Amino acid sequence: MGLITARIRMMMVIFFLALSGEISAQEITMQSLLREMVDREKITEFPTELPYRTLQASSYNRASVSPDQPGWFADSDGVSCIRTEVNEDGNTEWVLMEDEGPGAITKIWAVCFYYGLEDTIGANLKIYLDGADEPVICCNFFDLLQGRSFVQPPLAAETRRAGNCYLPIPYAKGCKVTMDKKVFYNIINYRSYPQGTNVKTFSMDDYHRSRSLVDSVNQVLAKGCIQDDGILRKSSKNFRKQQTLAPGESLQLVVDNEQKPGAIRLLSVRLKADDETQALRSTVLKAAFDGEQTVWSPIGDFFNIGVGMKSYRMWERAVEKDGTMICRWVMPYRKEAEWCLENLGKQPVTVEMLIESEPYNWTDHTMYFHASWRMDDPTPGFPLFDYNLLKVQGSGLYVGDQFTVLNPEQGWWGEGDEKVYVDNDTFPSHFGTGTEDYYGWAGGVVPNPVDEFDEPFLANVRVASPNSMGYNTCTRTRVLDAIPFQTCIDFNIESSGSNRSSWFHLQYAVNTFWYARPGAVSNRKPMPEMAARKLMTLKELQLFNERCKQDKYVFPGAVEAENLDTYQVDGSVLPYEGMQVWGELSNGAVRAFTFGTEGQSVKVRLTELFGKTPLKICLITGSGSGKFDIEVNGEYVKTVDLASEHSAVATIDLGEFIPLDNALLINFVCRKPGNLGIDYYLTK
Repeated sequence: MGLITARIRMMMVIFFLALSGEISAQEITMQSLLREMVDREKITEFPTELPYRTLQASSYNRASVSPDQPGWFADSDGVSCIRTEVNEDGNTEWVLMEDEGPGAITKIWAVCFYYGLEDTIGANLKIYLDGADEPVICCNFFDLLQGRSFVQPPLAAETRRAGNCYLPIPYAKGCKVTMDKKVFYNIINYRSYPQGTNVKTFSMDDYHRSRSLVDSVNQVLAKGCIQDDGILRKSSKNFRKQQTLAPGESLQLVVDNEQKPGAIRLLSVRLKADDETQALRSTVLKAAFDGEQTVWSPIGDFFNIGVGMKSYRMWERAVEKDGTMICRWVMPYRKEAEWCLENLGKQPVTVEMLIESEPYNWTDHTMYFHASWRMDDPTPGFPLFDYNLLKVQGSGLYVGDQFTVLNPEQGWWGEGDEKVYVDNDTFPSHFGTGTEDYYGWAGGVVPNPVDEFDEPFLANVRVASPNSMGYNTCTRTRVLDAIPFQTCIDFNIESSGSNRSSWFHLQYAVNTFWYARPGAVSNRKPMPEMAARKLMTLKELQLFNERCKQDKYVFPGAVEAENLDTYQVDGSVLPYEGMQVWGELSNGAVRAFTFGTEGQSVKVRLTELFGKTPLKICLITGSGSGKFDIEVNGEYVKTVDLASEHSAVATIDLGEFIPLDNALLINFVCRKPGNLGIDYYLTK
């Protein structure tokens, strides 16, 4: 792989970076953040000296307010913003992001078409810093994100109908980002620093004075994982082992620096088998640092290729055309690191592992590297739910993930938004606009293999043909946009595709990558039975779905609304027969009414209840739906607004109640005329 030659070349680049402007170690500047971006060791230390929160602003649908309210899975995620305002010239600006206090924008994404694939001009983006009346950046939004403005690739680059800009934009007092036309799909990641943090505000003059540094960082990022980070240490050690593993056998490799702290700086694996695709799933990579196992993942999922060999190049991982799989995440340990490749399959597999370790200055802030894997039996396309990638109790830094899905039909499988809760969040501090958006590209058309790409921090590694039918793999790496968590993180992506039927199933396999201080605990445990399984084929999943079509969808435990005869209806409230749903109705039916006047009501009694009873109601949202107060046993509980661009179902959690005369009396009182559709009630 030419590692020594690469080191010498990259050593010169990093040396040049070090000379490109002297700054205080405690001052945050555009230059310091650029250096941090290409410092592979930085993310191994929890950010204690210069702490920050990673936050996200996006155009997600503001109908999503709570899991127990309608709209939690609302689509149409491209038309919301913080507010609109009229500037001094009398022109309207749409405010996309706003932050008070010191911070830094770390990533900007947007679709690069504007309300239609034909309009690729769009709006102008304006970035105001520290309360200034004039923007420090004012340019075409799409040009900036696609590397056609003052930021060049790969710091800003096109990624299939979208663009991503990673130029760090720090500010000392505050930031406001606007566009001068109606808002469309966008996501902005930024750091929020504590008050008093020493931050030097970005300026275009400062940027132009630092062009040599910016160009050097672009060169380093462009070389990606194939090249070393350029830090040459005489005391580095190489550990190499090759072995043919019979089913059930393991290759073991113990790395130590004579019981002194060290760090893995290169992990390289090659694999050969008759059925290479199966071997990539059933050969598992495991690692324990100082006796604490933190890595458990099938080798293909760890290296972003999911199923089947595929070459690509990113900043921290790559697969070369000859099948060499490379990882350059730095992985510290106090005394030793134990590595294992285990063959859980039914065929012999020849594996070769190369590890490079170097001394490391272990501190109280040093974290262990983690890689966690989850795979499930085929997952139904309805009802929608938040699919959990990872929950961690402890402190650490979330640095990336990969998502592999087997899609059994032509069509888009990833409508779901990411929802990330960090520490004390009661509402996700990261709420996205769609799975493809999270992974840095855009929809507009159903993807095909022409939509594959690899950039330093994003890759659409595999897109199935035709129209994403088959295995697909997306991945994302976080550096400046890594997410620190002090006590916990809960990372989810909605399981939401274009086919919302209970018989329709996808199969997910996901990896998460994170650093954590010793002792952190996650909900992801080894899954050897799943990894050992024969890979499901497209045809097998299609046949599975055909069999599932024979089963009528009935939500478990549902009290079907259409079967109850205890309704009390105001005389002017009429039955409604035209209720439509994007998805399915439990038992294939709904009880629906249309309200013409505020104050009208419909009551229903649920009987045979003999103790404290939890109550949930599944209601229908849609463009013709109304707004209602819900009362239980005469007491007001909640107001629900069911109006939505898309017709769907929403399960509302009302809480627990003491029955009166062994019954709950539910009253729907109209506050805004429209339709009320009730699918079912849950009392268990």
